[in-house]
Amino acid sequence: MEKKIVPADSKAIRHAFSQFPSGVAVLSAERDGIKHALVVSSFMVGVSLAPTLVAVAVQKSSGTWTALSGATSLGVSIFGRGQGDLTRQLAGKDRATRFEQVAVETRENGAIFIDGAALWLECSIYRVDDVGDHWLILLEVSRLGVGEAEPLIWHRSRFRELAATGSIAVS
Repeated sequence: MEKKIVPADSKAIRHAFSQFPSGVAVLSAERDGIKHALVVSSFMVGVSLAPTLVAVAVQKSSGTWTALSGATSLGVSIFGRGQGDLTRQLAGKDRATRFEQVAVETRENGAIFIDGAALWLECSIYRVDDVGDHWLILLEVSRLGVGEAEPLIWHRSRFRELAATGSIAVS
């Protein structure tokens, strides 16, 4: 079967990249009494173990990143099974209602963690690089917690959950 290769315009690129499943994370912090949340699917763990670094790509036009970039500490919550609606709420345009009826833990340093997440990371900004129309942000992990939930998955522009079929042995 011959592969259909098309010009790499922005529509084709977005469609192609949607084929790659990823977890969904929210970067959140409280600054000056205001809670900020930035939902991302461009989150990457395991960038480095020494120091412990993770990465995220954020559009340069993000006003939320402007607010978060001055935070001492960021809470990163990797969404878990059943948190699709919560993800949409936290990503909503109305910043004033993003955290309405959302169970969170806010640490003294301002990092916010979302209850029910699959993973929590407390991070500080290690480095920010200018990359095209995005910022590539490296975050240094100082503390973490692992939840009981399976992760929420973003694939083909939809939320998905892992099937409960058990493990598959790979040799």
